[in-house]
Amino acid sequence: MLQLFNAAHGCLVEIELVQLQALVDGARQWLWIEGNMVTVLQLLDGKLSEKRVFDRAVLTFDGVQGQLCWPGGPPDVLSIDASGTLRPEFQRLLHQHLN
Repeated sequence: MLQLFNAAHGCLVEIELVQLQALVDGARQWLWIEGNMVTVLQLLDGKLSEKRVFDRAVLTFDGVQGQLCWPGGPPDVLSIDASGTLRPEFQRLLHQHLN
């Protein structure tokens, strides 16, 4: 896990894929995890260090907090989790997604 952003009801993670998956999907993947679902966000533009533009949302962040803006919906307020420790229920979903 490269980056972890926590929200009240979900989390955004950037992961580095293992070698075989990287050949198919690219070396890194961004995932929004909430409820019982994992959504892959395709990075369209990430050249600015404080902003990432995805196919479904836009992430802006500083060193402590961030915001994930969805079209037509309220933004998710995020806190950066430097420990990289997923909530147990999200860890299970991530594991299922990757396998």
